[in-house]
Amino acid sequence: MLASMTPDSDDLEKELRRNLKLRRELGAQAAKGKAALSAKQGGGFAYRLGWVLYWVCLALSLGWAAIGLYAGVQRPSNFSNVIYYAYFVLPAAVAYALGRAFRYVLAGD
Repeated sequence: MLASMTPDSDDLEKELRRNLKLRRELGAQAAKGKAALSAKQGGGFAYRLGWVLYWVCLALSLGWAAIGLYAGVQRPSNFSNVIYYAYFVLPAAVAYALGRAFRYVLAGD
């Protein structure tokens, strides 16, 4: 009876080793997937910096637009539309676009 158990135990041992090898490979793949998912969700410094710079640029853009609206209401007669757009609308749009660029590049959105 002992002789008949040896081939079965060898097969069992081979299957167990194969199973352990597959588990290690699967564990490594799962770890890579988790790392990629957590990086995508944004736990990193660059992700946070991207969002902070976006909000700073958005606040600057809104502040400059508010100043531009006030200046448009209080605009003197010699203040042409071209100058108004060059001083107020264009910088607000550039600040907003810059904030979006920061968020796109650093945060990956």
